[in-house]
Amino acid sequence: MDKSGFILNSDEMDALKELGNIGVAHAATSLSAMLGKMVEMKVPNVIFAKISEIHNYFEEELVSGVVTALEDVENGRSGYLYISFPNAEKLAKLLIDDVTLLESTIMEIGNILSSSFCNAIADMLGVMLLPSPPSFAQDVSVAIFEAIVAQIAERSEYVIIFETELLEKDDAIQILITLVPDEKFFGYIMKMFGMLG
Repeated sequence: MDKSGFILNSDEMDALKELGNIGVAHAATSLSAMLGKMVEMKVPNVIFAKISEIHNYFEEELVSGVVTALEDVENGRSGYLYISFPNAEKLAKLLIDDVTLLESTIMEIGNILSSSFCNAIADMLGVMLLPSPPSFAQDVSVAIFEAIVAQIAERSEYVIIFETELLEKDDAIQILITLVPDEKFFGYIMKMFGMLG
């Protein structure tokens, strides 16, 4: 059992990891082509967390990240992706060797990750999703997260955190990709779980 008290069986956990790994694999391919060097990404862990306990999963420190709204073509706004980079300066230095371009680097990586994740989610859940242009966010993660939740009309009780690693040669950098679904979108995820049995 994780901190949220929600128990995932092995099939459900595998389905979420598969979703995460499909998304980051596409992103890694795009990043590698853009940078002209091999970049790998993987999702070693997924957390299904209660919104009320989200503070358990984020450090109380300033982080850079991007926020992207997800639009269900049939039902309108359906949730958000919050992608945070706890080591943003190290990431910028690793990928482009220039921390002065931190914000533009984070925006570009966030845009690639958002698009790749959006496509992976849409394919796996059988829905049509469109990501909005990402917005740069720099604050304590919990504060950003609370602002996101406040904008969701039909709130679900849960979020999904994909603990992601970006690998370049011998360096590994953590990225947290948090899916914040509304109630209807969360229902799609539950329906996917129901099809696993």
